[in-house]
Amino acid sequence: MIKRTLILLVFLLLNLLCLSQRHVFAEIKPFVGFVAPHRIGMESLAQNNTYGAELNFLFRNTSPLFYNLKYGFPYKGFGISFENLGNPEVLGNAYSIYSILDLKIIGNSKLSLNTRLSPGLAYLTTRYDRYLNPENIALGTHLCFYFNLSLSGKYHFQNSGIDLKLMGGLIHYSNGSVRKPNLGLNQLYMGIGISKEIATNEQSEYKEYSREHLSPHELWAMGTYTVSDEYSLMPEGRGGGFPCSTIACGYNYQYSGIGKVGISADLFYNSNLLYYFDTNWDILIKYYDNVSDILRSGISIGHQLIYNRFELVTFAGVYYYNKVKPGDRFYTRIGARYYVCDYVFVNLSLKAFGFKAHYIEPGIGFSFRKKAS
Repeated sequence: MIKRTLILLVFLLLNLLCLSQRHVFAEIKPFVGFVAPHRIGMESLAQNNTYGAELNFLFRNTSPLFYNLKYGFPYKGFGISFENLGNPEVLGNAYSIYSILDLKIIGNSKLSLNTRLSPGLAYLTTRYDRYLNPENIALGTHLCFYFNLSLSGKYHFQNSGIDLKLMGGLIHYSNGSVRKPNLGLNQLYMGIGISKEIATNEQSEYKEYSREHLSPHELWAMGTYTVSDEYSLMPEGRGGGFPCSTIACGYNYQYSGIGKVGISADLFYNSNLLYYFDTNWDILIKYYDNVSDILRSGISIGHQLIYNRFELVTFAGVYYYNKVKPGDRFYTRIGARYYVCDYVFVNLSLKAFGFKAHYIEPGIGFSFRKKAS
């Protein structure tokens, strides 16, 4: 009788844990900042302070499962923003939509230090134009990637349920070298966020993607394809549309529930390297006939931070074969992977070095892991 009662209590407890509360918050965040010139020649773009506002919707689930506990019950959500870039005629305004992941670094239920990552897309009202806007050497497209990284000190008013946040961070706009120019825009900013809970779902289902049934040893292979651009004569681009691709394979070791370390062998194809631009004749000339002359091979090491099905990828590598540009020795890969299932993932990363973007890497990959013994 006692044994059956204990089994029944455990069963009821597990069901209560699976059906947890889901809290919904609305947040307003006005902010001010300035464009930070990170390349020579961009000083004239930073004329006045930038300013804008965000409207965000955040969700927090209280289910005590692994990732929720490990990351301190993070806030997830989405938002929209408007920003005046401080130079209306040259830089115009920016309208952005993005996702949000907000993590507590340290603190308690009343006072805490948080970090927030917000990737998305932005539409900029002006871009570089040889005749109409030659001063905008930062961006050559209206549609750009949006990236916002911030730190915040949060104070929770228990009686009213309002959170007050003092936030500061970096906003970055880039088109990933799809079209030149692509020096990008960097801004440092400070803002005040005010959020309040607007709804609570008492019976919210929360599921996590578990890798416990898989071996910590992972072999993977990936292929990507995109198009990019190169400069003809700064800040003019060649016009875009040059195919680029990466083929990579590697090994990862999952050392904990939230991290992997690994090594990767990479092969890069960038059709921009087949040509050079003759500035005397103002034409594009094919310089190499064989694809093998422009292929570049490298080896990289790095880390993948795990959150549920997403993994944040940060790798750094060195070329061991680079006939076309022997002076370039290093590269980086920064981005994200989403595991559709145990054996398939979608990749979106940026191949670059420093502030120079080579091209974006959208593609699909395959993971090979044995079942855990």
